[in-house]
Amino acid sequence: MWTLLKQLRPGMDLSRVVLPTFVLEPRSFLNKLSDYYYHADLLSRAAVEEDAYSRMKLVLRWYLSGFYKKPKGIKKPYNPILGETFRCCWFHPQTDSRTFYIAEQVSHHPPVSAFHVSNRKDGFCISGSITAKSRFYGNSLSALLDGKATLTFLNRAEDYTLTMPYAHCKGILYGTMTLELGGKVTIECAKNNFQAQLEFKLKPFFGGSTSINQISGKITSGEEVLASLSGHWDRDVFIKEEGSGSSALFWTPSGEVRRQRLRQHTVPLEEQTELESERLWQHVTRAISKGDQHRATQEKFALEEAQRQRARERQESLMPWKPQLFHLDPITQEWHYRYEDHSPWDPLKDIAQFEQDGILRTLQQEAVARQTTFLGSPGPRHERSGPDQRLRKASDQPSGHSQATESSGSTPESCPELSDEEQDGDFVPGGESPCPRCRKEARRLQALHEAILSIREAQQELHRHLSAMLSSTARAAQAPTPGLLQSPRSWFLLCVFLARQLFINHILK
Repeated sequence: MWTLLKQLRPGMDLSRVVLPTFVLEPRSFLNKLSDYYYHADLLSRAAVEEDAYSRMKLVLRWYLSGFYKKPKGIKKPYNPILGETFRCCWFHPQTDSRTFYIAEQVSHHPPVSAFHVSNRKDGFCISGSITAKSRFYGNSLSALLDGKATLTFLNRAEDYTLTMPYAHCKGILYGTMTLELGGKVTIECAKNNFQAQLEFKLKPFFGGSTSINQISGKITSGEEVLASLSGHWDRDVFIKEEGSGSSALFWTPSGEVRRQRLRQHTVPLEEQTELESERLWQHVTRAISKGDQHRATQEKFALEEAQRQRARERQESLMPWKPQLFHLDPITQEWHYRYEDHSPWDPLKDIAQFEQDGILRTLQQEAVARQTTFLGSPGPRHERSGPDQRLRKASDQPSGHSQATESSGSTPESCPELSDEEQDGDFVPGGESPCPRCRKEARRLQALHEAILSIREAQQELHRHLSAMLSSTARAAQAPTPGLLQSPRSWFLLCVFLARQLFINHILK
C-alpha cells in the first residue's frame, strides 16, 4: 500500500500508476466490457419490434442489464497492453443465432479500447471505443470512461448513440471503501427523434442505505416527456409513463432473470494468440485465484516490462504501431472494425455467421456448395501458415474461465448463476485428437457438417412452403366461379333495372 501511495498525487492520471495485484479483478478490461451482452436477446427482440417507442424501451432495458454483474468488493480489471485482443460469443437459443464480441487495445497512452459486436441474423451490431481516464483526489478516485458506442439495427438503418457513466471509489485512505457509478448518460436515436436520459447518483453525505446506487431518468420525444424512470441500477428500476397513474417495474436483475442469461463462450486457449487476454494474463489470473499475491505481482511486472521493451524497439526502428482488427477514421477520429458488415441478413443466401482469428464472416450457400465439392475431391489438406500459426502454442488453461468455440456442436444452456465458471463445451468428433491443430480441423469439419444439414433443412422447409402454395393455387383454380345471377343481390338489382326500363318506356309512349 505504501508503494502505491508514494506514486499518487491529487489530480493525477492513474493510467501510469502501477497498481498492486490485491485490488485487481482477475480479468482484462476488454473482457469486462463484454458484460453488457449477457442479455443481448433484448436487442434481438428490439430489432423485430415495429413500434419505435417500444424499441427505445427495449434498448434502455438492455442498457441497464449491463451493470448488475459486478465483482465482490472494490476490484479493478487489468489494464490491457497495446495490441491485446479478446473475443467471445453468446448463443441465442430462441433464434438459433450468435452474438459475437471482438475487442482490441488500440492505444496505450492514452489507453483506448475499441470493440465491435455483431449478430447479423438477429439484425443488430454495435461499434465503439472507450478511452479510460482516472483521477485521484486524496481519499477518492474516479474512473472516467470517455467515448461512445453506436447500436445499429440493420434492417432499419437505425442508429442509437450511447454514452457511459463513470465509476467513483471512496474511502481509499480512511473509512469504508465503496464503489459507485455517477454522471449523466444518454441513449439517442436521431432518426426517430427519441432520447433516453439517465442520471447515476452518488450517495449524498447524509444519505442512508436506500440512497446508494440510485438512478433516475426520462424518455423524451423532442420536448415531450413520454416516461420517467427511478430506482437503483443494481436492483429494481421502475417506469411511470405519461397518462399512467402508477409506476410499473421496468427492469430487475432477479434470480429468474439471471438464470436466463445467455451463456458466454470464449476461444480455446490453445487456439489463442500470445496477445489474447486469457492467454496473456493466465499466470497472473492463476496466482490471484490461489491467493499468491507475490507471484501475481511478479507475473504482472514481467508483462509490463515486456510491453515497455516492445515500445522501445518500435521507437528505435521508427515503426509506428498498427492495430490488427480496427482502424482510425481520419475524418471522424472514430475507431472502426476493419471487417464490419452492416448489410441486412438474407435468409435465402446467408446460412450462419462465424468468427475466425478475430475476423467475422458469413457462411453462404454458394460457399458451402464449393467447399463440399472440394472436400469430396482427393488431395492434400491445406494448412494455415504465417506468424499466427507460430503463435498458437498449447498452454495451461487459466482457472475460472469458460471455453467453447463459436462453432461448437453442442447447444449451450442458460447460465444458472453469475459465476463465469463453465464446463468446456467443445465437441471433437472421433474422440481425443493428438494435437490442437487436428482438434481445430475436426471442429471446422463439424461446423461445415452442421451448415450442410442447416441447408438441407432450409431446402426442405422451402419445398414444403412451395408445395402448400401450389396446392392452394390449384384448389383456387378448380373451384367453380359463382354465377352472376346466383346472388340474391344480383336478382334485386336486375329487377330494379327492369322496372326502371319499363317506366321509361311508358313515359316515352
